[in-house]
Amino acid sequence: MKEHMSVRIKITLLTTGFIFLLLVVTMFASNAIIIFAIKNNWISAKSGDPLTPFLFQSGIISIITGTALSFFISHFPLRPLHALIQAIHEVSDGNYDVKIHLEHPKEFQELSECFNQMTEELAGIEMFRSDFINNFSHEFKTPIVSILGFAKLLKSQKLDTCQSQEYLDIIIEESRRLSELSSTVLNLSKVESLTFLNNKTIYSLSEQIRESILLLESKWSKKQISFDIDMDEVMIRATEHLLKQVWMNLLDNAIKFSPVSGCIFITLRSENGNVIFTVKDQGTGMDDRIQKYIFDKFYQEDTSRHMEGNGLGLPLVKRILMLHKGKISVQSHKGNGSIFTVTLPHQLMV
Repeated sequence: MKEHMSVRIKITLLTTGFIFLLLVVTMFASNAIIIFAIKNNWISAKSGDPLTPFLFQSGIISIITGTALSFFISHFPLRPLHALIQAIHEVSDGNYDVKIHLEHPKEFQELSECFNQMTEELAGIEMFRSDFINNFSHEFKTPIVSILGFAKLLKSQKLDTCQSQEYLDIIIEESRRLSELSSTVLNLSKVESLTFLNNKTIYSLSEQIRESILLLESKWSKKQISFDIDMDEVMIRATEHLLKQVWMNLLDNAIKFSPVSGCIFITLRSENGNVIFTVKDQGTGMDDRIQKYIFDKFYQEDTSRHMEGNGLGLPLVKRILMLHKGKISVQSHKGNGSIFTVTLPHQLMV
């Protein structure tokens, strides 16, 4: 607030100074022209002559001089504004690469820096939007094409019962995947539109995590995965249904990448006033390149799409944690599994 007031005061002083300078220059220039006109007898200024014609003539000269000076002098300080207006028009036409470089005065320099920062942000958003649409289209198109192809084969009625059942299973699975993708995208869109959290309740975080493990029993029991759980009893005040999605996504990923008969290690601690949750799997791990992109929308390590998932789980997790003022990090090495660490601030603790 103080910075804004300071900028306004500086702009006011700058404008006042410019107007004062213009008046002074106009006064001296008008007087010089009047004296020159008197010397050349263009204006009569003899003793005893009527004063009204002289005042009228000098007034006309002052008006013309002031107008001419205003036009020429104002052109220079307004030139940066013309550059800014031109740049704004380019941005409105979709050119986010435009930059302006105003050096003087200091306020214009600050204005150009803010403008350039804005265009960089807009360019990043536009690139993200384009990538999102491309990835979104690909993710939706793949199961639709698959469903269409196998439905045509079934319609041909040239298949035996075994093949028909196989193709029907594929159609069912692709339909399930399409439905899940639609729900996840809608959920992510809702979460990203939130600016603050409401409906916060006090509940047991450790109990919520245990409940999440039980809800995924069908997945981990199929792979005969065991759990090593070491959790403190922690009570927090948060948006319960959102944080539940965090634990469900992280646990689901750990199960997905764990080998058969593997073990998942889970800890929950209250350390230095913060809540620390970790989940460690015994999967294949990730290299540094993959770790840089796992929180990007639609990013999947398995580009062949053989692994279940749509690349939206971790971006959703990150957004939910940001809304709770929390953060997530990952430690992983190829062949040594992955450790995801969630940190929730002490403000959430009860």
